[in-house]
Amino acid sequence: MTIPSEHVTPPTQPEDADTSLLPPDARATVAEIKAENAALEMDDHIAEAQAEAMEEHAKQLVEVTEEVLEELQERKGAASPG
Repeated sequence: MTIPSEHVTPPTQPEDADTSLLPPDARATVAEIKAENAALEMDDHIAEAQAEAMEEHAKQLVEVTEEVLEELQERKGAASPG
């Protein structure tokens, strides 16, 4: 009589991997790496939001600069005898 073997599906993502067979120090290292990855992901989201805000601010500065230049050109044209 044969005993059917269990079919074990390998994890699809690294975070799904079972660490119960690892020694405690390796599990601690895995936990540290996961925490660092989460912190880096958070930093990435913050940096992306800051970049978007800076881009919007830069667009506003360009717009205001163009308006000031146009106004200066109009004043220069009005002040020139012609």
